[in-house]
Amino acid sequence: MTDVPTHPVTIVFWRDIPAQVIVGKGRRGAKVQLPERFEQAIDRCAMKVGARDTDSYLADWRKADAYDVAGEQEEVARAEAARLEAEYDTDRIKALIASDGWDARG
Repeated sequence: MTDVPTHPVTIVFWRDIPAQVIVGKGRRGAKVQLPERFEQAIDRCAMKVGARDTDSYLADWRKADAYDVAGEQEEVARAEAARLEAEYDTDRIKALIASDGWDARG
């Protein structure tokens, strides 16, 4: 039996809205951009809070602490992106927009 490799998974957020999944590190890492509805939510929030210039917009981007997941990088990236798509349904995205991009659930 071969060992299944584990890879660090990092989620990139604008405030509390996820935007991208990164699995692995550096150029060899697998990256999956979340669907356009996430980008649209980020843009709506940024405009709503007045983050129109580059510095104020960029200031709210962050990477969450990485966690390890076993599997091939590309498969893990797709699976984690699918999990986020399911967790952040339309109602949750609307709630994030209403709260200026911050998750009121704590």
